[in-house]
Amino acid sequence: MKFISILALLLSFGAIGTILYQDFAKPEIAMTPDRQDGETYSKAEPETNVKDELLRIKLRLSALEKAIDNKTREIEPIPQIQEEVAELSNLQNDLVEYALNIDPLDVIGAQEREIEEAYNTLLDESKSAGLRARQAVLLKRYNMFDEEAVQAMTDLFHNSEQLNGKALALAALKGYETKEIQDSVLESLSLDVANGYKSARFRYFGIEALEPLLPNSEVEAMLNQIAENDPEIKIANRAAKTVGLPASQNDKNKRKDRARDDG
Repeated sequence: MKFISILALLLSFGAIGTILYQDFAKPEIAMTPDRQDGETYSKAEPETNVKDELLRIKLRLSALEKAIDNKTREIEPIPQIQEEVAELSNLQNDLVEYALNIDPLDVIGAQEREIEEAYNTLLDESKSAGLRARQAVLLKRYNMFDEEAVQAMTDLFHNSEQLNGKALALAALKGYETKEIQDSVLESLSLDVANGYKSARFRYFGIEALEPLLPNSEVEAMLNQIAENDPEIKIANRAAKTVGLPASQNDKNKRKDRARDDG
């Protein structure tokens, strides 16, 4: 059933590609009132939004081809499916040719390679946590922050021994936090507060990760404590805003002094 679903998606994008190709491959010629008699203009003049759409289609086609290739290894080849895949491949070639016509400098191709490199970097555990996490911004923009990317950042969060590494992973996972991650964030926040507020970055992204859990008494208690005692005004006010408390006007240095006294 998963294979049929993938095929349905594949054919849907094939239809989209066909429409785009038909719309732009044969540009209409029309007269414009602000040009001299006999002068014409073409509706196929390159537009940035067209290039962006073509890039998204190419990326999606590439992902679907990868998925269908994996599935075809698990079942016997079906002639009809093979024929439809061949037709889709021809359509993709037409799209590539059309893209080259409106993008002779290969801007789309360069961006596609940039996205592919970003994806590979995010998955590469030999790279630094900061470098890997930064790739999420680009991947999210083009809807390429998929399950594998989410899992990679989830593993980075759980495997990072330092709170800074966890904070970087949380920033990348914003909007994708699971209940398991949120529980771990609450535990790590409690430890950081108990140890004297060591990682402002983690507390900031931790507050954002916990916000969707409200109303929750345990989360509210932690955020109230941060709002009232955090030595960083920005963090304290972020926590206060989350639980509906007024922003603090206390001087940052006074908060630091209070934290040292409490320690």
